[in-house]
Amino acid sequence: MEKQKNTIIAKVTPTGQGSIGVIRISGNKSIDVIKYTLKLNSLEPRYAHYLPFFYKNKIIDKGIALWFPKPNSFTGEDVLELQCHGNSILLDLLINNILNIPGIRMADPGEFSKRAFLNKKFDLTQVEAIADIISANSQAAIFSAMNLMNGKLSLLLTEFTKIIIKLRVKIESFLEFDYKINFTIFCKKILITLEKLIKFLINIIKYVKNGIRIKEGIKITLIGPPNSGKSSLMNLITDKKISIVTDIPGTTRDILHENIYIDSVPIEIIDTAGIRETSNKIEILGIKKTFEEIKNSNYLFLVIEDKMSENNLSKIIKKYLKNFIKNIPIIIIRNKIDLTNNIPTIIYSSNYTIIKISIKKKIGILNLMNFIKKKILNKNTNENQFSARERYLDILNSIYKYLIKGKNNFLNTNSIELLSEDIRLIQKELDSITGKFYSEDLLNNIFSQFCVGK
Repeated sequence: MEKQKNTIIAKVTPTGQGSIGVIRISGNKSIDVIKYTLKLNSLEPRYAHYLPFFYKNKIIDKGIALWFPKPNSFTGEDVLELQCHGNSILLDLLINNILNIPGIRMADPGEFSKRAFLNKKFDLTQVEAIADIISANSQAAIFSAMNLMNGKLSLLLTEFTKIIIKLRVKIESFLEFDYKINFTIFCKKILITLEKLIKFLINIIKYVKNGIRIKEGIKITLIGPPNSGKSSLMNLITDKKISIVTDIPGTTRDILHENIYIDSVPIEIIDTAGIRETSNKIEILGIKKTFEEIKNSNYLFLVIEDKMSENNLSKIIKKYLKNFIKNIPIIIIRNKIDLTNNIPTIIYSSNYTIIKISIKKKIGILNLMNFIKKKILNKNTNENQFSARERYLDILNSIYKYLIKGKNNFLNTNSIELLSEDIRLIQKELDSITGKFYSEDLLNNIFSQFCVGK
């Protein structure tokens, strides 16, 4: 807490030469910097002042000074920002001179944002959105990070929390005044609320999963038997000759990655070793890596030859992919329709989608690309989508388990006390997402990933 009382300073702009360099100071000693560096007693708040900057009583530069008295600032503390010419030597001279003022120190990574959170200017998800905006690698990532910053996730969690609180009130009221409440009617109402919470939570989890995909990119893994056309498809989608293409089975033995953008959304395409029975040790290692990639994929493109029978296709899926079907959408790419004289088409079924193409003749490729845009990209992006992190998903999955366990226990035992404890734990988990309940280790882990000036 003593460290929190210090006034902090750091460069906001990156190191290097540029037209502008910005220094930020936050804390009670910011007013002393005005007197020490600007030779003034005060500044008009939220007004751009063009002034000389002093270094040991000598004018070292002229620039813009902005003064934001607490609590109307980014951090909730007194904040002074100095904008001068972007020369690293100049910025360091100014900072080192300001550090001579007692009670001012260099900021830790992310400390400005941490103070904004601790002073309740933002919740934890909104602070994390700032880092997402800075690191965004696509237009979609920027807009989704801004949605997180504007509280899209916070609003969903607030609505979910309201239902949780109402449920807790009902339960506590029953435990306190059970003689006044019809138990049968009460149980029905509780179960209806639990079902509502489960459906609501599933929807939130869907948004979070999509947000992670936008932030980190959508991962599409190409799998299938040797010589089915995986490497050729990789080269076609990425418009690069990345994978070696031959008619020799087992040519691709290592995992090949390539990042592309489609409609401003980052997509990682992975070419893998052909799946088959083999005694070649190197090829076996390649196939093992294939299954490691499958576990981390968002979509699987199973590339096979169009002449393969449905029976053999079912055997491949049952033997190699049965453990992934529930969690990862599988798109069957039936390649080489030029040899079977079939027409390019897309067939939708309850289990998976089948797309018939010829990579060699470039037949049906437009269908494939339109499928990626409409059924994969559009499914994972919309104007309300927000960026998300794995920690949100871990917490929400934990809450889902509590809800399912609480519902099942309540159905089997009608125990109000057990359900009450599960609901209490759910609310505690929810508060850890937004930061109403947090540990110092969690904060240190989050803010250590920020740059020093943020």
